[in-house]
Amino acid sequence: MVLHHRRFRLEPRLAWILGELRESPHARELTDRTTRLAETQDSPTGQDLGEALGAHRFLLDRAADGLDLTAAGYLRPAVVRAVADHLPLMQDWRFAVERESHTQPVLHFRESVQRAGLLRKQKGKLLLTSAGKRARSDPAFLWGHLADRLVTSRRQFDDVAGILVLLHLATDGDVDTRQIADLLQALGWRRGDGSPVDRMDVQWIYNDLWAALGNVGAPVSGRGLLARHPSPEALALIRDALLEEAPWEDPADGVAQAAPSLSLRFVPNED
Repeated sequence: MVLHHRRFRLEPRLAWILGELRESPHARELTDRTTRLAETQDSPTGQDLGEALGAHRFLLDRAADGLDLTAAGYLRPAVVRAVADHLPLMQDWRFAVERESHTQPVLHFRESVQRAGLLRKQKGKLLLTSAGKRARSDPAFLWGHLADRLVTSRRQFDDVAGILVLLHLATDGDVDTRQIADLLQALGWRRGDGSPVDRMDVQWIYNDLWAALGNVGAPVSGRGLLARHPSPEALALIRDALLEEAPWEDPADGVAQAAPSLSLRFVPNED
């Protein structure tokens, strides 16, 4: 097997987290997780890419001409049933599939696609945004867009907590919300009343991220509402969200090129 020297540019908030916590007892673990994330399989291509994003593409297709919403702003039952048939997270659902408000996996998935900026509500309809129109016919664009939108570009509580959730999910398949709450406190965050960050403050962010990631790729055995096992494709999406491969530079001539090596080297983002 031939291995190549690969350099990765860190997502700016991830670089900031590692820098701020470099003296923390958790510093080595965070660095190890980042290294393991870099070793995740590459993102899918071709037909595999389209299949990995099947749930997202189906909803975008259904919304191409606009979807009429109920008076309360939910998807209509017929659409809920159709979307449910394409969601990996519905495989363990044992309840009736009628109202969107009572079918949590569909509701949370639709909301995640809206948060990603692919759908919008207007005058009682669910419509594609400009990005949604392009993503509908371009799986590679859809993949990159989802990776960019898993967390926003701000250094706010939700965004930094999301980075830590993604790092845990991609490297253990499990998320220690209590440990993440402790890390956020070490980074200086407190609740509005001054009390410590609690694991439930992290859990809500984890739930939102899982609504998107849990529906990427084929169903994984045991994956469901509580047993959260990301697919290989979901892991690749996390990797693309947090790490960007950078060219390798030959110190002899300064030319960026691929070269055989056994190591991984990380390059902090200049932002």
